[in-house]
Amino acid sequence: MRTQAFILSVVAAVVSTLALPTQAASESTKLVVQAIEARDCVAAARELNVALAGATPEALALAGVMFETGLCLKANLERAARFYMKAVDAGAPSARSRLAGLYASPASGPDKGAALWWSMQANLPLPKACQVDPGLRGNAEQFAKVLTAWPASVLDACVHVTGIVAALDAEFVIKDATQGRTSVSIDFRPATATLDVRSSQSSLALVDNSPRAATASNAGNLFANNSVSQSATPEQMLALRAQEDRQELIKRLESVSKDALARYPRPTGIDADWRVQLSVEGLRDR
Repeated sequence: MRTQAFILSVVAAVVSTLALPTQAASESTKLVVQAIEARDCVAAARELNVALAGATPEALALAGVMFETGLCLKANLERAARFYMKAVDAGAPSARSRLAGLYASPASGPDKGAALWWSMQANLPLPKACQVDPGLRGNAEQFAKVLTAWPASVLDACVHVTGIVAALDAEFVIKDATQGRTSVSIDFRPATATLDVRSSQSSLALVDNSPRAATASNAGNLFANNSVSQSATPEQMLALRAQEDRQELIKRLESVSKDALARYPRPTGIDADWRVQLSVEGLRDR
């Protein structure tokens, strides 16, 4: 079962990564999160209703998360799905993936057809065996017929992979690694339930050339030595900040990955050759 701390982090991620059409909508949703963090569910529900009056993508997706997780509201997956669908219509960038993840969850049955339908709508990078002709994106009836021809073991495996990838896509901008690599990547091997987060960047070495300091300093003690921080070039400072941001991104990826593997149980018989390699561009932009 997911912890309260993790659920709070999901709520924070929803608020920080969705588009904010107006400052008023942003402030209203911020009050919902503040109430949740204060464990004041009465205030959280009240402020959520205020935020929903504007029908912004941020508020609709946040309502979906709260109903899905039972955070300050009675858990109701049907209502969560309805809010996510409204968020899709309003332009929330993560709503399609959240729907795919909701329907792939054992708590929803899972609803295998709906999970794969929304994974296609979200353009999730899945193994080739799990992909359906994108020309069926608007034809749910024909899409369902295609799935009936799949072996049960393949269908189960694809729903499992959909849940994992959807959980990642809901919070991060990811793409198939074949479309271009970034400094942070994910190597997911479904058959062994391993999900490795990797960084191609080595640690940053900064050299202090001032006469008052030792000859070298690494990124870890840059700020501990005042003379080094004073002599570091703007380029070095920017590189250090980028390295720190990358490490924070990796920590968040590892946390989300661990929870996703626990949330979506691995079925037996997954093809050992399946491998999902993803490039991570960062958290979803506002």
